[in-house]
Amino acid sequence: MLYIDMKLKNVFPVMICFLSLIPLKAQDPLEQYNRAFAEIKDQQAELLVLGSFHFKDAGLDGYKPQHDINIMSEEKQAELAVMLEDLKVFNPNKIAIEVRKEDQPRVDSLYQAYLKGDLKLKSNEIYQVAFRLGKMLGHKKLYAVDAPARSFKEEGGDAFHNEKQAYYIGKASPEALRYEQQIDSSFFKFYQAEDLMKTQVPLKTFFKYMNHPEVLRVSHGHYVMGSFKMGEGTDYYGADSAVWWYNRNMRIFHNLLQIKAPGDRVMLLIGAGHAPIINFQADASFDFNLVPVSEVLK
Repeated sequence: MLYIDMKLKNVFPVMICFLSLIPLKAQDPLEQYNRAFAEIKDQQAELLVLGSFHFKDAGLDGYKPQHDINIMSEEKQAELAVMLEDLKVFNPNKIAIEVRKEDQPRVDSLYQAYLKGDLKLKSNEIYQVAFRLGKMLGHKKLYAVDAPARSFKEEGGDAFHNEKQAYYIGKASPEALRYEQQIDSSFFKFYQAEDLMKTQVPLKTFFKYMNHPEVLRVSHGHYVMGSFKMGEGTDYYGADSAVWWYNRNMRIFHNLLQIKAPGDRVMLLIGAGHAPIINFQADASFDFNLVPVSEVLK
């Protein structure tokens, strides 16, 4: 024992010296990751996900806006010009838009007509932001990257889903139903406040607000309440029914990967509700370096 103790006594100073170095090495949690991927770092591209509201709402979302802005007014056109100048400084070499991929020929036709002066732009944000920015930067093409979702709701038909929902609503306690209604109604109050806000602040200010990480985070909460919670035992009806939204955004990100080339600076203009999921994928993906909107819209 004395021999072992003496040995340990000699080792302790070395151990203490070594352990004292560990916090210094652990200061950068991505040190090992960066080292492992260093040889292919030049294959990455930058991605800016610019979440937007619909300048001319088509009434397709759950919340129906009560307040409109006239993007064609002199005031809003001036505000838009300011925002476009910031986006021009980011200098994307590819602009992706929320249009179905299979509609690329239609996008090409419209964009070429615009470049030739044969198309008067409507108030839609794709025209007002993407088309105009593309022309400012000399782009010959815009990229359609939206996709249809694959959904569990395709299985069983309406009767099956109506029966499932009626079953879980009937099984829920009055307190649980009231609680979900309160969450839903709170989200609608939140949307109403944002809806009004867009008429009260400059366009760039509202875009910066919409794309703030905390705003995107809490906004996504509406997708994981109410019917999402329906289920029991190994029946994940609510979660399965929500898959369509995540699937659509994964397909959109897949399409972004298809157009990406090393060194690209890609800008995606898309409804702000998509941004939390696409940002998450881009932030995890080695292919893209996600550029915060706050670094572009000053």
